[in-house]
Amino acid sequence: MTTPSLDMLSAAIADACRLAPTFANEDGELIFDHLVNKFPDLSTDAADVITRKVCVNATAGSNARKWEGLASDLLVVIAPWGDLTRPF
Repeated sequence: MTTPSLDMLSAAIADACRLAPTFANEDGELIFDHLVNKFPDLSTDAADVITRKVCVNATAGSNARKWEGLASDLLVVIAPWGDLTRPF
């Protein structure tokens, strides 16, 4: 069953994977800022882990096939955290 948090997480990971090849070497903080602005309910812990992992992947020169694996790995790691929304 897909939850709104899982949908949001999937979209955030997809955005980060798309942006990382362009911004990871220069300014990974732009990716983090993009995630917290576009997905205001995403926890900053989740945004931080996503940003760090995609930047490492991008600077390692990973190809598209490895990006798909990274996205899956991030879902497996972060989804069990439960509610990914920011506390009020």
